[in-house]
Amino acid sequence: MTGQRWCSAIKGRGQMTDRLAALRAEIKAMGVDGVIIPRGDAFSGEEVPAADERLAFISGFTGSAGIAIVMADQAVLFSDGRYTIQMETETGPEWQCLTQPEASLSDWLLNHAAGKVIGFDAWLIPVGQRERLEKAVDGQVSLTPLDANPVDRIWPDKPPRPLSRAIPYSIEYAGMTRNEKITACIDRIQASHPDVRAMMISDPAGLAWLLNARGRDLNHTPVVLAFAVLSRDGTVTILADPERFADIDASGLAFADPAEPGACLSQYGEGEVMIDPSTCPTAIEGMVKGSAIHAESPITALKAIKTGAELKAFDHAHRIDAVAMVRFLHWLDKTLPERPVREVEVDQKLIEFRSLSDEFISPSFATICGGGGNGAIVHYRAVEGKDQPIPMDSLCLIDSGGQYLGATTDITRTIAAGTPSAEMIHAFTHVLKAHIALARCRFPEGTNGIQLDAITRAPLWQAGLDFAHGTGHGVGCSLSVHEGPASISKRSTRAIEAGMVLSNEPGFYQPGGFGIRIENLIAIQRDDSGMLYAENLTFVPIDRRLIRADLLDGDERSWLDAYHRRVRDEIAPLLKARVLSDDDAALSWLIEATEPLA
Repeated sequence: MTGQRWCSAIKGRGQMTDRLAALRAEIKAMGVDGVIIPRGDAFSGEEVPAADERLAFISGFTGSAGIAIVMADQAVLFSDGRYTIQMETETGPEWQCLTQPEASLSDWLLNHAAGKVIGFDAWLIPVGQRERLEKAVDGQVSLTPLDANPVDRIWPDKPPRPLSRAIPYSIEYAGMTRNEKITACIDRIQASHPDVRAMMISDPAGLAWLLNARGRDLNHTPVVLAFAVLSRDGTVTILADPERFADIDASGLAFADPAEPGACLSQYGEGEVMIDPSTCPTAIEGMVKGSAIHAESPITALKAIKTGAELKAFDHAHRIDAVAMVRFLHWLDKTLPERPVREVEVDQKLIEFRSLSDEFISPSFATICGGGGNGAIVHYRAVEGKDQPIPMDSLCLIDSGGQYLGATTDITRTIAAGTPSAEMIHAFTHVLKAHIALARCRFPEGTNGIQLDAITRAPLWQAGLDFAHGTGHGVGCSLSVHEGPASISKRSTRAIEAGMVLSNEPGFYQPGGFGIRIENLIAIQRDDSGMLYAENLTFVPIDRRLIRADLLDGDERSWLDAYHRRVRDEIAPLLKARVLSDDDAALSWLIEATEPLA
């Protein structure tokens, strides 16, 4: 059972108020005035195992980002604009829900908890987050690590922790050997911090990339959840049972007790251990002798620039995914006029079509399928028994993706169910204009995510429209579907570089009415003049029924027709293999869906 469905199931038992009361009793027994509960685990990942869904357990909120403060008389939940509606619908009346960045935990603490002692689990708060919070409250609130997590104390039937085995990851997909990656990391560390003798690896996706290994500890991200230490001599000491890594090459690997990470660090002195404050737990920092060096892990930047082999794998996986998506969209268009299609059924059919490929591993995240007003909930998750049929004469937003051998996909298509309104078509066309603005953009080296975000939003702004999430995020190679360090957003100062794979996903959301998002993945390339540009990786039609051609200029129309021509040229031959009895009909659907605009 996924964490999403599990959390919905426990909320359905009507125990949320009792749990909050039990937590407050634990807080009092621990001698603190309140406790901070983040949505996260010791690895600070976006996806966490069910055993670490503490925020969902206590509040009912199942979004992928959030943090709460619980005190004797108040319970406050914070998340970003993607989840404003979802917070309100999933939590009970005892919770106050606030949207970041307009509201922040630090401001709330200063206004409501000055002079109080607030506890936190040092394994769940990374160093950087703790430092920012301490700086913001400026000693007016006492932040103290707790000996035990109070939520765990009231959660007797926690799901077991995952303990999958590491799986070898072929050099065919990676393009670099493990030793080449280790050498590149050590070279970067020594260039910037020559006294460092060891680096704590606290991001499981980074460890998977470094070792050329994958795992099954999470439903959607193929990693093994483990910490490791990279020493200057090239040894990687993994804090895990060696049996879990018995299937990969053991050369250069050592193992240590995962319950005693301090033992791996005890041999290093002042300034000799480097930690990444964005992912390293506060608890581990406390085990370092003297002061640790705080710096971004070199793995983060190295992993973001894809090798030629990785880009080839991305291209291959997106062709497989496109065939699945075309079959699915044909099925949906054929079925909607005949009978109701529930949101959960959409998820099931997507998995069914993707699973026809032997290279498909799993969905890359929990499918977002929102019909009508549910589409306006940016990261809405349909749950069996609580989902709805896709309403006719509305829009249906479908955001999904797959993990394949060598690459990760992420695609959003908004489709017309029945006859869309003029308002829907107007908004969709402007979202398309925004999408095309980024897809056509050429930009110089050093351009950052803020600049590209503004270029993308400009057509929406001209129409008085906008959206509350970022325009694009990095994507891993058969790893995290959301990958740093770069993104395209209003706050991303990181330069966008050649070799990065990012999403292009502007949107518009009418609360209670409809949601629109158009998402392709793009690979950043460099042309002969040195300028950068976005190369589309996604080959799936955009719903022409939702486009007002007169709102597009000549260049935009040319781009769309050329895009659809390429979709047809690349994907039609794959459907002609006729794996399914319905593939002739799917091919006909594809031909019609990629016709030039009238």
